Amino acid sequence: MIEKKTSIPDSLTLHGKVLQKEGLQEYADECSGSSEKWKADLGQFLTSWLTGGEEIIVKTSGSTGEPKLISIPKTAMIASAEASGTFLNLKAGDTALLCLSASTIAGMMMVVRSMVLKLNLILIPPDGKPCKNIDPEIKTDFAAMVPAQVFNCMSDDKGRAYLSNIQKLIIGGGEISAKLEQQLQDLPNAVYATYGMTETITHVAMRRVNGKNRSEDFKTLPGIEISTDERGCLIIHASRISDKPLITNDLADITGANTFRWLGRADNIINRGGKKLIPEMIENKLANLIEFRFIIAAFPDEKYGQVPVLIVESDPIDAIESERLMDLIRQHLPYDEIPVRLIPVRKFAETGNGKINRPATIVLLNQT
Repeated sequence: MIEKKTSIPDSLTLHGKVLQKEGLQEYADECSGSSEKWKADLGQFLTSWLTGGEEIIVKTSGSTGEPKLISIPKTAMIASAEASGTFLNLKAGDTALLCLSASTIAGMMMVVRSMVLKLNLILIPPDGKPCKNIDPEIKTDFAAMVPAQVFNCMSDDKGRAYLSNIQKLIIGGGEISAKLEQQLQDLPNAVYATYGMTETITHVAMRRVNGKNRSEDFKTLPGIEISTDERGCLIIHASRISDKPLITNDLADITGANTFRWLGRADNIINRGGKKLIPEMIENKLANLIEFRFIIAAFPDEKYGQVPVLIVESDPIDAIESERLMDLIRQHLPYDEIPVRLIPVRKFAETGNGKINRPATIVLLNQT
């Protein structure tokens, strides 16, 4: 863990204007009184950072267990910011975009990175389509978005043009679909998928998803070491961030001293007659075959215990179309991975950041 003597930065450059501690606190007070929730959240975080002691209280995402409130040392947040800056080669004066809520660790860390690395932070409301009110000619050096925001921006020319002008774009908070990753190949800038969670103070690893350096493997940030447990789940060793190794529920294949490939979630595994199937890996094989949003899930079976089923976000599908799709799927999957049924659900349940909520979506099956 970082020593307590690490100095806590108390100035921030916003839209080109440097706010020292007193001015920043005045800005925080102004934001805290705003009727706009995103501004109030930003004000509350800034106040906690400037006056709230040595730790910040945040709610976990549930990646390592049930969601809960945890305390994160500010010094650990600073260490995380420094590691990201080194990995991405961010420099003082670079422009950063905050389009995420400061009530989440992802939004908080964009503010902290800007303080620590002396970036010029640009604020916009954390909308699902953050590019809609931005001049596409404006160049941004660094931004973080969730997959749904990137997907929405890629849906029109203006949004795509703005994304192209973000020199370094990191995407976190959920998996990037194979279709979205394919779309991102046309962007001329550097786009990264991140791996991390609240407990690791956002990302501890990244992988390039486009360009000549594109990779399926995540590379850890400076100071991060990795291993796996008996389940094959990733263990993160980050002494500058946490005193103890962090055991995750993420299945991973370690491919090098500081690289790994994410396979899926241990709690999503389908145990088909003793053979363990990873839904996320099956979904990747089907990504270019199915036009709907979909997931592979486990369903009880008298013979095998569990079998895979295909759940699609769609209005009811007629028998002919359903069989056509299933025939196509059978051509691309080994026998054990072939879904035994196709089940349409009108609308998937989602998490707060637009990611499919698998358990809640499965519950919806009983209501359709």
